[in-house]
Amino acid sequence: MSHRPAAGPPDRFRGRRRSVLSTHAAPAGLVVVLAALAVFSVTASVSNASAAAKAELSVDVSEWADQAEASLADQEALTDERAEEDSAEAEAEYWAAVAATREALQHISSATHGLESATAHEWMALQDGYEAAVADLLVVARVTPEATEEYEDTHVDAYFDAIKDVVEEESREHRQRADEALSGLRRLQELLLWVTPAAFGAGLLLVAWCTTVLVRSRREAAARADENRRQALHDALTGLPNRTLLRLRAEEALAAAQDGVGTVALMLIDLDRCKEINDTLGHAYGDIVLEAVGDRLRAAVRDTDTVARLGGDEFAILLPRVDDVDAARQLAARVQAALDPSIEADGATLDVDASIGIALAGVDGTDVSALLRDADIAMYAAKDRSLGVCVFDAGLNSHSPERLGLLGDLRRAIEAGELVLHYQPKVTSTGEVCGVEALVRWQDPERGLVPPGVFIPLAERTPLIHALTRYVIDSALAQCARWAADGRHLQVAVNVSARNLVDDGFVDDVLERLATRGLPASALELEVTESAIMADPVRARHILGRLAAAGVTLSIDDFGAGYTSLAHLKGLPVHQLKIDRSIVAQMTSDVGDAVIVRSVIDLGHHLGLTTVAEGVEDQATWRALRAAGCDLAQGFHLGRPMPAEQFEQWIDREWSAVAT
Repeated sequence: MSHRPAAGPPDRFRGRRRSVLSTHAAPAGLVVVLAALAVFSVTASVSNASAAAKAELSVDVSEWADQAEASLADQEALTDERAEEDSAEAEAEYWAAVAATREALQHISSATHGLESATAHEWMALQDGYEAAVADLLVVARVTPEATEEYEDTHVDAYFDAIKDVVEEESREHRQRADEALSGLRRLQELLLWVTPAAFGAGLLLVAWCTTVLVRSRREAAARADENRRQALHDALTGLPNRTLLRLRAEEALAAAQDGVGTVALMLIDLDRCKEINDTLGHAYGDIVLEAVGDRLRAAVRDTDTVARLGGDEFAILLPRVDDVDAARQLAARVQAALDPSIEADGATLDVDASIGIALAGVDGTDVSALLRDADIAMYAAKDRSLGVCVFDAGLNSHSPERLGLLGDLRRAIEAGELVLHYQPKVTSTGEVCGVEALVRWQDPERGLVPPGVFIPLAERTPLIHALTRYVIDSALAQCARWAADGRHLQVAVNVSARNLVDDGFVDDVLERLATRGLPASALELEVTESAIMADPVRARHILGRLAAAGVTLSIDDFGAGYTSLAHLKGLPVHQLKIDRSIVAQMTSDVGDAVIVRSVIDLGHHLGLTTVAEGVEDQATWRALRAAGCDLAQGFHLGRPMPAEQFEQWIDREWSAVAT
């Protein structure tokens, strides 16, 4: 059944990207807003202070200009007084007025930082000239008093009028500047009266927006975290709890069941016919079936029960509290009844069957792992015996604990990819390595190396053989493709069982895997036993015919040890005969076996088949087979089954010595 997760709508991802951008933009926007408000406040303060300083400076300069003008008027009056009568008191007052005038001019120059230096210098020059003219006037007044008025009019007044004009002009100019500065300050203050609240209001709005975005982003992040947790604990297709959540709830149920009221039960449900639906109608129909099964299981159980999908075609139901095994059986019967009606899928009417295994806590284990293991064993027992429902109990356990446990562990090993392949070389009569046979090996963490003769026959009695065969074929083709890429073009052989020869989807599955690896059909050889063919000759011939037509090489394995009639052999679309190892091993010591081997070789050649001898253990057998005209051979003498890396080293370094 399909394992593809349901695809989410693109809008969800675009919305998530927008949310992420907003989340990152909000703090940055908040910082920008606060910085802008700070800059605005500082700028406004600086502008206000600058305008106030300019106004203050203009007022100050204007006041000193007025003082200079007043001091100048005092100088004029005191000059007239001294010209009439130059007393010590008048002279002192005169020089005080001169000092006041110079102080005013000096202050203006200092206050304006040299901006008024030209005016100040002009004032100083006029003042110097005025003082010199006054000194001359006093001399004239003493010597020729009658010329005093004329000299004053022509010399002193000229300087005075010039100074007065300059002072009055400067006074007006600075007074105007002061007025303008004060007007500018008032305008700035009026502007700030409405700009400042507006700026802070806009800033507060932006802060509120950023805060809203941050709060929303946190909520969305929390919602995404909840959704991620939900997805981590639920199946993407059906929405049911997955294996992880099932284990968590089972642990809670086991802890709660310590009060001794009732017990915890676990049902594992494996669906049949799902692969057939996928192979014939496609995965879309398979997904519809899985969703429908999930809905029916939910409707069949109690509100306190948990329905979970463990993967593929396997479901589970946790019963946190049941009275006894009969109550669990009754619920299993309800589940079977719920799955019995046909499922309508886009105009197709589909039927599925289910095998149900039940395990009870306290009887079959007190931890989740034990419940899962025992329910798995019971499920395979139900499937193996066509019981529909099987309860794991002491009797079942004592009947075949190792076999049932091995089935469950083998299934998990296949799903986890723990099986490995070893490759045994196949050699032509001329000594050329032309291919390999892929042999599966299982290194169990607890049992150690499990012999193929133990777990393969066990798998062949259950549908698990389909998964095992697919695993071996896919792994072998993957290695074959890697060798081909390295320039080693070797045909790889895989054994298939009787169940594969009655599986209508087997051919399409094989061809799809070949196409996926980019290999021609001739790169694969499938070995079938005589007994596998005779289990259902008609269907086997049909499956083999389709494979042969596609270009896959077919071989009869263990020929001579079964009961294939010559009539059946003649009608089978096969390419090779593999002579059974039990006959080959004795051909150099038993005349009868030697005759059988030569007869099979002749028979195969007359039928146009390639003959292969397996079980070549020594040099004598190897020579005898070549002398008899056997086409291909394999065995420990020629090469043991090896991991891929070791096989590559062997074929590069050691084979030349063995082949001679």
